Amino acid sequence: MRERPAPLVLVVDPSEAAAEATFGSHAAVAATGQRLLAGELSERLARVGAAVSPLLPERPPDGGSFHWGRWFAAAARAALNASGGAVDAIGYAGAGSLALVGEGTLDDLLSPIAGEVVGNNRFSTDAFVVAGDLEAALAALEACPTDNAAVRALEAGGFAVRDLAAAPWSRFDVDTPLDLALLRLAATLPGGRRPSEAVARFLAMAQLPGGRGLDVPRLDDLGAVIRDRDAELVVAGRVPASTIAFLETETACRVRAFVEERGMRSARGTAVPRSLLATLMERTSPAELIAELAALGDAVVLDTRVLMAARGGSADAAAWPPEEERFASDFGDHARIATPWLAELTRAAAEASVPVLLGGHALVSDGLRLLVGAAWVGR
Repeated sequence: MRERPAPLVLVVDPSEAAAEATFGSHAAVAATGQRLLAGELSERLARVGAAVSPLLPERPPDGGSFHWGRWFAAAARAALNASGGAVDAIGYAGAGSLALVGEGTLDDLLSPIAGEVVGNNRFSTDAFVVAGDLEAALAALEACPTDNAAVRALEAGGFAVRDLAAAPWSRFDVDTPLDLALLRLAATLPGGRRPSEAVARFLAMAQLPGGRGLDVPRLDDLGAVIRDRDAELVVAGRVPASTIAFLETETACRVRAFVEERGMRSARGTAVPRSLLATLMERTSPAELIAELAALGDAVVLDTRVLMAARGGSADAAAWPPEEERFASDFGDHARIATPWLAELTRAAAEASVPVLLGGHALVSDGLRLLVGAAWVGR
């Protein structure tokens, strides 16, 4: 039997973003970390049998907006032409994706049968490989505005879906400096995947504005709540059902969860993100929202991107506060935030009567698992 050709995986190369980011900024730390992770992921994929090609960034025309599907489809067709037509499966991976998954999950990702797509998460895709009619696949993906919707677009195009979302750490994707801090934390936990030497060295030495290292804020305080049978942890945002189930069994404390806008970046059509917490914030104030959440428990973990999307009326990050301000907010650095409502929210969180940790999707999915793991180390 003829051996199947290696699947071709295009891995996002963020080198240009790293070079252009302002030295010493939160964005520069995030972009440098992603560049190193993209290199590590490319090497890991090659070791388990993939042919890997860098996916270079594209600048939208003046006045235009970035469209993921058109960008990826054009690059994929060029890569397929260069391969001489010997490829029967093609894939995509974001620069910070799959940073914690094991080799077995990578192997599963590379193993679609004809007519099938394998993805890390069907509702918020960061990596996938599709096999079979690749032109039909690229036609389906070409209309897809974001990578998060890629698997669902292929499903709508007639491809069967194998979802790896239940695999350990499959949802963890590094987009922010806080995600890098969580990645650094993961490497200290028993059984955690150890990053490459280059990534580990960067995580240990990187400094954020103000000289702060990549440490998860309020980690010890959160751990104390997680271990306390009389305490209550409040989590809010795009919290997966599997993570809630994990919290119910692996924490000593009670858990109160507000789940909103899961899969908002892969929603079909032009649905505007909606959030009860954002509505409460609008009707009162950002500080009052933090006070209400703090009154409900002994610690709060809040996905602020849902608030940003609801307030901006779009799941597109271009409608949110600037990237540098989002990243500063995750570390409680309200002095560096010019957007009034986000500065108020961040300051209120930093000064709250209970520990409050702000962040994005990685924090309230696999990040919560890491916080719980860290709480029990040595106990």
